[in-house]
Amino acid sequence: MIEKGGFGCYKWAGIILGILLSIAIFKGTYINLVIAASVIILFIVRIFEGNASDNAFSYVSNTVFGILYVSFLMSYMGVIRNSGDNGRELIFFVLLITWMGDTTAYYGGKGFGKHKLAPAISPKKTVEGAIIGLMGSIFGAIIAKLWFLDIGISNAVIAGILIGVSGQFGDLSESIIKRNLQVKDSGGIIPGHGGILDRVDSLLFSAPVFYYYWSLVTGH
Repeated sequence: MIEKGGFGCYKWAGIILGILLSIAIFKGTYINLVIAASVIILFIVRIFEGNASDNAFSYVSNTVFGILYVSFLMSYMGVIRNSGDNGRELIFFVLLITWMGDTTAYYGGKGFGKHKLAPAISPKKTVEGAIIGLMGSIFGAIIAKLWFLDIGISNAVIAGILIGVSGQFGDLSESIIKRNLQVKDSGGIIPGHGGILDRVDSLLFSAPVFYYYWSLVTGH
């Protein structure tokens, strides 16, 4: 997306460092090492290029942002998976609520949307769609509580609200990035669906928000 928007970044270095950061977080070790190495390595790459101008700072900062935005935030799914004996159920909990929220927001907005939510950022999103999406998230949390996760009804509802709201902010945040870079899709691997990032942008926010809420509830 950054390249398509006409800005510079070290794409392959970012991908490799992002993968290493995700692995380090999942394993719970060498996290600070990978973060420090990422900044150092990116500047070393620039030094070997021998070019201090030509948006040198933006190349490094854009790459670091990509690592943090995608790899670091998404790595919370792995942290949730490792958070206890019910880690697998918690993963499905977050996925179900997020996807229920996304789906109901889309169809709710399409069928009942009349008031624009953030027209300067995402013209198609509506207040009605956001409200229906939040209701869908809460409903998804209750389904999960009754179906496969041993969690109190109040905690389920609160988690549904937190995941639903943060997921919508995650969706809007990717819209900000795409609008700023003036790109329509985040990639072409999934034709007609805006790219892989469009499928997980809500999770980038909802996963860390749920993890810290769950840590607060369980005391871990």
